[in-house]
Amino acid sequence: MSAQPEHGWGAMPLPEIRTVDDLRGALSRYGFPGDREHFEEELATAIGDSPTNDFEGAAAVVRAYRHRVMIRNSPEIMAALEEARTGGGGT
Repeated sequence: MSAQPEHGWGAMPLPEIRTVDDLRGALSRYGFPGDREHFEEELATAIGDSPTNDFEGAAAVVRAYRHRVMIRNSPEIMAALEEARTGGGGT
């Protein structure tokens, strides 16, 4: 068995995200707390604010939250976030 990182963040298998439903599932399982709910709110707002046949705003919301899943899956990024949260004081 390999040693786990001290910070407790290990890489999770990155889910395949091809559709908005895939993203919803990934946010529920791999996202930060509240991501799924915030995604739904932001997506609805972007769609509601879009002129007919122009969903660039909705696409930007989908890209941003897909990126959040990728961040959550990166042990290096999660370690840096934890270090920043705790003040970065080395042990």
